[in-house]
Amino acid sequence: MRNGIPAAALSEFVNEVRDTPHEAVMDYGINITWESGTRSHVEAKPMHVGGHRVSRKFSWKADEPRQLMGTNHAANPQELLLSGLGACMMVSFLAGASAKGIQIETLEIDFEASLDLRGFMGIEANSAVGFPEIQYTIHVTGDASAEAFETLHRASVVHSPNAQTILNQVALKGAIVSTSI
Repeated sequence: MRNGIPAAALSEFVNEVRDTPHEAVMDYGINITWESGTRSHVEAKPMHVGGHRVSRKFSWKADEPRQLMGTNHAANPQELLLSGLGACMMVSFLAGASAKGIQIETLEIDFEASLDLRGFMGIEANSAVGFPEIQYTIHVTGDASAEAFETLHRASVVHSPNAQTILNQVALKGAIVSTSI
């Protein structure tokens, strides 16, 4: 066990995926329901890990601060996006450290990003709607050199599905089912 991750199980899972590629396929889903104003309720759908169905009984809220017409009762969508990115990079960093036998004592990642709401509101055609840049700082202590931690950092970005989703263009395909009242 290293960093709370069973190194033998990690190695075994890597070998299983190498030998049986369909075990590497993960299917995710959420259902989000509007509650009122800018507040919504999110529930995780069952996840599929390889051929195995994993029940997920998690739910959370999303909202905006009062300044953006919300009630400030939950993290907003951008904070949830940043937390998903950060948590994924952290898992990748820790898994890499564990695989290399590096013991982590503390690990923290600070994220910051700015939006210009003129793009969202359609006021300024030249304003980006999304984050033009996301900045982060990793604070880590452990039994590795600064160079080893930098190597882990680079690998955590390369191997983080959420970081790669943000860095690479991804198809966003949607449909609408409507009912008139």
